[in-house]
Order: sequence, then structure tokens, then C-alpha cells
Amino acid sequence: MSFKLLIVDDSQVCLMLTRGYVQSFRPDWSCSTAGSAEEAMTLIELQHFDAYSLDYNLPGRNGLELARWIRGRDQHCFIGLLTSNIMNYIEDQAMTDKINYYRKPAKPDVIQQFVSDIERYKTAYFNNLVK
Repeated sequence: MSFKLLIVDDSQVCLMLTRGYVQSFRPDWSCSTAGSAEEAMTLIELQHFDAYSLDYNLPGRNGLELARWIRGRDQHCFIGLLTSNIMNYIEDQAMTDKINYYRKPAKPDVIQQFVSDIERYKTAYFNNLVK
């Protein structure tokens, strides 16, 4: 079964860059995209995703609000907030909510860190299940 990632951003350029970099690092992963929180919620209701990349500035709900909604459905998924909004309170709230925080632009090194963090999380989660 393929690992499923949902990338949510209102910028088509960022969606394409993030998806392209992720797939260059992990071509076996299935990457879906959404341009708003509402579109993401519709996709999430239709299928399961293992991890999420969320922008903070989204039409309607912001990325932290969407992350809380996702956590209400799946407490064990990996969520990363990939944003150019560098307000300290947003980063602090992300950490409080156990959401990984990444600063845009979505360059290869940032996305590589995101992918590596997902893999570490998956490994740790699986190891805890086996114990």
C-alpha cells in the first residue's frame, strides 16, 4: 500500500514545487493536493492520508485550524506547517499542537527535511506499535 501525502496550499506554484520535490525524493509516495482547507476536508472525508503539508494562510480556515480538524479525525498522522508566515505565535502554537513547522520557500532542502521528519515519525510510530 502506498504512503499518502496531502499538500494544502492556496499557491499553485507552491503546490507544484512541494509535490515535485517530494516525488523526486520519494517517487513511491502518492501526493494529492488541495488549494483550500475546505477542499482538503472534502478529500480527507473521502480517503485516508498518512501525512499532511499545510500552509498557514489558506482561504477560509487557516492551517492550524485545519490541523486541529485533522487531529480530531486522526491523532497519529504527521502534520507539517509549511508557511512563509513567520510570526512567533504561529510557530509556538504549531509546537504546542505537535505540528512540525517549516519555513517557505519550498526549496529542496526544506522539503527534504520535511520528508526525513515524516520517515523518522513513521519509524518511531511503527516501533511503538510493535512493542
